[in-house]
Amino acid sequence: MLSVAEILFAVSGLLLGLAFLGGMFLFLIPFAVVAFVLACLNRPRLAGPASTATLPVISIPGRSTTTTPVVAPDLRSEFRNGTGMANEPEAALKVSQVWARANADINRSMTDMLRALKIVVPHVNSVLVFTQMESQKEWGIRNFVNDKEISVNPCIRITETSGLLGQLFRSGVNRLLEGDLPGAKSMMYYLDNPAIKSMVGVPLIDHGSGLRVGALVMDSVYPNAFNDSIAHALSYVASAIAMLDYKGFYSAQKHIALQQYSGLYNYLRRFFQTMTVKDIFKQIINYVKTNMAYDRLTILAMDQGEELGGRIVYCDGVDSEQFANKRFTLSDKGVFVLSLMRNRPIERSFMPGFKDYLPRLNDSERKNLNLRQILVMPIASDPEAEIAQIAICLESSSSMPYNDHEKELLKAFAGVAGFAYDKALKFEKGREESMRDGHTGLINKKTLFEKLRVEKSRAERSRCNIGLLMMDIDHFKSVNDTYGHPVGDVVIKGIADTISNEIRKDIDIVARFGGEEFVVALIDTDSEGMIETAERIRKSVQKLTFDIHQADPLRVTVSIGAFLLAPGFNGELQKAVNNADQALYRAKEGGRNQVVQFQTAEPEPATV
Repeated sequence: MLSVAEILFAVSGLLLGLAFLGGMFLFLIPFAVVAFVLACLNRPRLAGPASTATLPVISIPGRSTTTTPVVAPDLRSEFRNGTGMANEPEAALKVSQVWARANADINRSMTDMLRALKIVVPHVNSVLVFTQMESQKEWGIRNFVNDKEISVNPCIRITETSGLLGQLFRSGVNRLLEGDLPGAKSMMYYLDNPAIKSMVGVPLIDHGSGLRVGALVMDSVYPNAFNDSIAHALSYVASAIAMLDYKGFYSAQKHIALQQYSGLYNYLRRFFQTMTVKDIFKQIINYVKTNMAYDRLTILAMDQGEELGGRIVYCDGVDSEQFANKRFTLSDKGVFVLSLMRNRPIERSFMPGFKDYLPRLNDSERKNLNLRQILVMPIASDPEAEIAQIAICLESSSSMPYNDHEKELLKAFAGVAGFAYDKALKFEKGREESMRDGHTGLINKKTLFEKLRVEKSRAERSRCNIGLLMMDIDHFKSVNDTYGHPVGDVVIKGIADTISNEIRKDIDIVARFGGEEFVVALIDTDSEGMIETAERIRKSVQKLTFDIHQADPLRVTVSIGAFLLAPGFNGELQKAVNNADQALYRAKEGGRNQVVQFQTAEPEPATV
């Protein structure tokens, strides 16, 4: 059963054939063109998935009808495909599939149109479509139909000085009609030089600007094979070809744009599902690596609570090791730091052979003159803030790797990333405050038990011990009663700092348990190590002096109860802490300022 497209192609061919009879049948040309365009639009699409791109996309160049051809020599050349940079974004491959599919559809429709022309017009040897190449002043073969397809040279280029065809470049020439070429002229686009005697050609006109962007040409080995009616009809076909390519290009561009903004929306939605600073950085890195080509990517972040400097949180690509974990200050003169200070995007391009290196952070870094493009996009929670919080820094060996569309997408991404980053900071700050004692900065009782549960599970797997120290300031009530609560607060803060300095900061845990009580969890220790650490803390506290503006400074001591939480302990964590508390009670009963380890009570002898 014939499809709608096949029926419309047949109707178009019939109408076009009648039109070439000339006379009153010329009025059928517009109807033939309309039927052909409708047939192209109703063609079945190529097999394969309708869409493969799910992430934001790379470049879509601005296609101005005043400066670029409507008929592209190959739509895949309209985007960057294979930059040769250190990072090749995977989105480029997905976009390539869209362009390749669109290009194949247009070529198939264009081939059908050229075949129809060859069938309905007698004695045609070849029908060719020329379009702009790299320059507006140079055309190449986009498509052709020929009985001897091998005879056409697809690499040929024609210019205004290329003999007969070059006349179509001139604004005053609306058609080319030659019926008896002298000496059976050979055309430059053939390899086997057939004796061409007739030729007809019309320019392809851009609908927006009226510029000539190519040509539609037919030739024949017969003399006087074409007439004015055929030339007139050919101009309508040329218009249809130009419109076909124009619509095909923008249809593909619209499809890619929808993918871009859909993908961007997915990233932005993740920002509000993730409320940690670490995950915000992961999303930023993933977006840039997926969608931006670069030779080096560097991400800077300002230190929180300060406005003097920051650190590099991520670096990938050329010479990335020199920036790993490097710090910077706002007094550094690098272009990355300048973008942060001004909260403004910065872009710099350098011509090949430039000798003056522009520092990225400061003058001490290794100079790489091969990186000729710099794009820095700051991220700030407030667009009007004086200093940004983060900067995305892209460097490339290509002088023009990023177009305006890419930069606008990155700017939109950065704007929402800044808002999400600010929310994440506030969330983590609030969570941190809820986990810690406001006066000493130590974790509180609730957080202590949360961490102990995690460490106990880990200790059970690795078969190691946890030493629990419960300590209390001796005679602290008399300190408050004698000198007042402000002095008592100073004593508590001083002892908290002393305990923190005597343990392994990244391994052990210290918490303010309440009032003047502290708990320390010593991870992966034994009985001797636990007692040794407890004695070291006790002696350090004993050496402390507090200036209370009296003749003698204030000195305090602590009593410490210790319990070794070994693998296989059957009780709850609260019971383990209670055991350390019982040992603390015995230390106080025994005279204070001492360490006592919990010992399991021996069972009383049975009464007979």
